[in-house]
Amino acid sequence: MALYDWTEDFSVGISTLDGHHRKLFDLMNKLHEAMKEGRSEEVMTGIIKELAAYTIYHFHEEEILMEKANYSGLQLHKAAHREFIAKIEEYKDKIDNGMVIFVVVKLASTVAEWLKQHIMGMDKKYSDAMLASGIG
Repeated sequence: MALYDWTEDFSVGISTLDGHHRKLFDLMNKLHEAMKEGRSEEVMTGIIKELAAYTIYHFHEEEILMEKANYSGLQLHKAAHREFIAKIEEYKDKIDNGMVIFVVVKLASTVAEWLKQHIMGMDKKYSDAMLASGIG
């Protein structure tokens, strides 16, 4: 059972970014499942690294599209991205210090809540600007 499923409610109307968001939900759920199944710390660490790398990739691509659309909320959005990346980096540091199980439990719930709030609160705001710029 997934921690949270991506649904159309999370759609921002931009197919590329919806695909990115689906992948983030999938990775978060993959981490949650690995934890529930008692998979090895090595497996969970690998998923966390993949999640962190994909998050950075997604943020970069999203910011490029916001720039192309001349989205007025770009700087605020970038700040939220930087803040979340810093949080992910803190979790990665804890993994490096042998706190994998603690990180997995905390990270899965943190990512789930952040994704839901960020997509519904901030990401949905750029949809109109992107669509008006021909990005879809």
